[in-house]
Amino acid sequence: MSILDVTEDQIFQTLGKGKDPNFKVIEKVRPVVAKPKKTYSNPNVRTAPIVKVVQPVEQNLKPVITVPLSSQTDDSVKKLSEDLNDLNNRVAGLQKMVKWYVVPQFVVVLVLIIAILAKS
Repeated sequence: MSILDVTEDQIFQTLGKGKDPNFKVIEKVRPVVAKPKKTYSNPNVRTAPIVKVVQPVEQNLKPVITVPLSSQTDDSVKKLSEDLNDLNNRVAGLQKMVKWYVVPQFVVVLVLIIAILAKS
């Protein structure tokens, strides 16, 4: 018996399962995507250039009214400004440390490279 002679029923019987009589083929429906219609313009038609007219805008300047802050808001602003100053001082300290740590090492390495190149 060749492989072409084997039917579907024989395959299911060989696997120990009979064909399900309630089996229905599930058809997958593809979603419909609406494509926009292509609009074609006639290249032979000449249109007049579009000119936009800009009108000057009058600005109404209103005086700025300052509202006194409550004591709680004032305290929080002071605390934030103190924290910001502390953070700025820490960053400045780190920048100084990096400058005085990395720059001398770079100079030493540069001198060593020049010395090695001079000997060879």
